[in-house]
Amino acid sequence: MGCGTSFVKYILFFFNLIFALCGLLILGSGVMLKLNITEFDDLLDTNMNLMPIWCIIIGSIIFVIAFFGCCGAVRESHCMVVTYAVIMLIIIILQVVIGILIFVYIGNVDAVLRELMERTFKDSSNGNAAAKEAFDSLQTHFQCCGINSAADYNFVVPVSCCANPSGVVESTLSTCLPTQAYSQGCAYVLTNFLKTAGKTVGGVAIGIAAVEVVGAIFALCLANSIKNAERRSNY
Repeated sequence: MGCGTSFVKYILFFFNLIFALCGLLILGSGVMLKLNITEFDDLLDTNMNLMPIWCIIIGSIIFVIAFFGCCGAVRESHCMVVTYAVIMLIIIILQVVIGILIFVYIGNVDAVLRELMERTFKDSSNGNAAAKEAFDSLQTHFQCCGINSAADYNFVVPVSCCANPSGVVESTLSTCLPTQAYSQGCAYVLTNFLKTAGKTVGGVAIGIAAVEVVGAIFALCLANSIKNAERRSNY
């Protein structure tokens, strides 16, 4: 095998090491996002809940495929390298599509999220225990209060809104003073969080896909070189 082919072989190997790290990055981003929203899944619609799961799946697949590509490059297996290149191209298309869908979806997240929060807030106010638990978890985790502000509670503010433990009303032990509640509404805080997380995950997916295109090209070049070498050895 010539020097040029050996060079492509080692380049492909190191590219796949980078891809494996990129896969772990996407997987880690999905895990972190899932951990941040798992306590209040009821507040989010199906698309929002699926976003971290898809990131975990795609990240895991990329890691496995990158490992497969490393093995194919080291073993100089034409079949493995071609299979790797084809699968990588499919993954690239999926990443770009998911990245674009994330950017499109977060552009409309404000209205969707507010509607879901208003519904959950109303259920919580009507005594729905699951809705109240979800909203309390949201307020505690993101340090926010109500949909727009503490005024949504008509001055009977739950303790999960308290920014300062000293604000707890000792006579009831279930509310806090409005002046001690978190100043920002949860609709604003959660919308900003999801937009930032969505842009980060979408940007990472598209950015990694751009790099993976180069890796797929190197894989096809290596597969062609291996095939030509096998043909020459048969003569």
